[in-house]
Formats: sequence, C-alpha cells, structure tokens
Amino acid sequence: MDVFLNGEWMPEKQATVSAFDRGFLYGDGVFETVRVYQGHAFLLGRHLGRLAHGLSGLHIEDPYSFDEWTAHCRELIARNKVSDGILRLHITRGTGKRGYSSMGSGAPTVLISLHDAPPVADPKTFVHIITATGILSDHDPLSTFKTANKLVNIIAMREAEQAEVHDALLLNRNGHATETAASNIFAVAENVLLTPPLASGCLGGITRGFILELAAGIGIRTAQSDLPHEELLLADGLFLTNSVREIQPIGTLDGHEINQSPLTLKLQEAYRESVQAAL
Repeated sequence: MDVFLNGEWMPEKQATVSAFDRGFLYGDGVFETVRVYQGHAFLLGRHLGRLAHGLSGLHIEDPYSFDEWTAHCRELIARNKVSDGILRLHITRGTGKRGYSSMGSGAPTVLISLHDAPPVADPKTFVHIITATGILSDHDPLSTFKTANKLVNIIAMREAEQAEVHDALLLNRNGHATETAASNIFAVAENVLLTPPLASGCLGGITRGFILELAAGIGIRTAQSDLPHEELLLADGLFLTNSVREIQPIGTLDGHEINQSPLTLKLQEAYRESVQAAL
C-alpha cells in the first residue's frame, strides 16, 4: 500500500518520521478518519473542515488548501485501487526542540494513509459497553479538536477489552455521558433523539453532526442535552456513531440490557441511503 508523506508518494514500508517529531514526542497534532465506500471518501469535506479547525486551534500552519487536500486523498485512493477502506489523515507540528515550547518547529509532518475497513455491521448487531473509570473535562476547548492526545480514550478502550466488551463510556466530572472511547453516543427518549452537548466534553463527531441533520430531515425531534449516567438505563434506546462503524445500537451497559427503539433502525436506513446517494 502506498502512502502520502510530506508531499511524496511511497510504499508504506518506506515511510519514516523523525524521532524528534513533536507528534511522536508530545502527541502535538491532529488527525481525521474517513470511511471509503466504493472508492469515495464519505463526508470528506466535513472532515477537512474539522481538520482545518484543529490545525488553527493548535497554531499549526495548514500545509495545503482544501482543494489540494481533496486531490491528495483522491489520488491516494486511486493509486491503491481501494474500494472499501479507511482513509486516515495525520498532521503534526513537525520536528522541534526538546520541551513544550513550539517556537522554532519545522514544517508540519503530513501523512495520509489507507487501511482495511471492517464490514458494515448488520443493523441488528448490538454492541456491549461498560462505564470507564476515567473522565473527560467538560467545557474543554480542546475537545473540539481531534488531537493526537487520546490517552483517556486509549485507557477506556483497554478497560473495555479487558472486560470483553466493545467500548467504554466516558463521563465528565458531573457524572454526565460525554462519548465512548471510540464513538459519540445518542439516546432516544419519548421519540426525541438526544446527544450530549459539546460543552459536556465530547468530540464534535462528523457522524454525530450528520446524524442530527438526518434525524431532522426525516421528522425526528432532536436535542443536545446532558445525559446523566443513571438515566441511560431508562432510555428507549441507545446507540453509538462514528465514521467507520456508522450507527451501532447498544445492547447492554454495565451488564444491564438496553431497550431498543425503532428510531435507531430508521436512522440506520437513512444513513445507508445517504451513503448510496453520495456514490
């Protein structure tokens, strides 16, 4: 598989990054993960918009224009003849001096790569999750960026793996749901679709935003609302969303069975229709 690294195309085995790259040393960078369907990077424009937002927020110079990013991504997909896969964009501040100061750093490091994608899950396949021990900070401005600093999420996923479940729910200091280690979370209550607000500390997921738009378009009421942990078990339905796995209904939370709402299936069908329409 070829990759795009700092303006050059090369086999992935030949791609190397400096040991003094700040992404390696400090997680000083951002990334995006995009699902590829039939050679088409779904919602790529939205991902590039969030990428630009993250780079600006971290004061990293954006090395390419929107059109250039788009062209590089499409070229990589074509070069590798990928039909279904995962496109990953990773940008760091580049090499720099030891220490937290970013002054004097070199040009940003840019890596675009392709990876195998899991099959689209059957709509009736449930995921099982636990509550993680770690917490996310609410009202954290960094939560609006998809940074390379993901230790809380990594530890949460490790806890899920040790418990032999699929994912782990992260709460904030108020005991409200934020997101899981790898996804945004939604709840259905009295035919209203609820998801934590960005102020909770959750990432503004691209799929999260798209689901809210889809729901409004098919007549489902939506609200961004705090979701206390103890109320999740009372919901009419819970599901997770991310760019790779789409919409996944939650079967159990901490071993407790979760109700299943017909709205989840309705949204799954609307999402699949949107994917097909974009091809």
